[in-house]
Amino acid sequence: MKDADKDYQKMENLYQYFEQKAYYTAYSILNNVQQAEDAVQETFITLYQNIATIHGLDDQETKRYILRIVKNKAIDSYRKNKRHILFMEDYQNKLATESLEEQENYILSEVQIDQLLLTLTSSYKQVFKYKVFYNLTYQEIAELMGLSESTVRKQFERTRKQILNLIGGSQNDEFKEFKRH
Repeated sequence: MKDADKDYQKMENLYQYFEQKAYYTAYSILNNVQQAEDAVQETFITLYQNIATIHGLDDQETKRYILRIVKNKAIDSYRKNKRHILFMEDYQNKLATESLEEQENYILSEVQIDQLLLTLTSSYKQVFKYKVFYNLTYQEIAELMGLSESTVRKQFERTRKQILNLIGGSQNDEFKEFKRH
């Protein structure tokens, strides 16, 4: 039997044996069916990438390893949810305290930014959104995206420059607050 066939069979066995346990672990943290399923899927992707480290189905070490991965994936998802909720609350509070004209200007700028982001690659777009809209640190973004902190910094800087070029501005224009990040 080829190594690929052995790996496939090992993954099949792991999935059959641990999928429900992993799902219940993720669901107990997230309380959301879709997100728990996503955490389980991400867990099995990680397992497949590290299939050589798994030796047996029935040992406690394998069970702990799998449940630790799914727990970490679920906690990461929970943290993302928490940041998203805080961002939405801040956004709604800001809109509630502004005049109608200020709200329209803010919405217009969001639409313009969305149009500008269409020109970016997905990685650059995600880095920009995490930094600007969620106000995450470079380290937090690096951890979320699985990139190095220096890569995140460079992608953000390139994105900022590209947006400034697209809108015809300079670094001293209205986007200068991005410079301090």
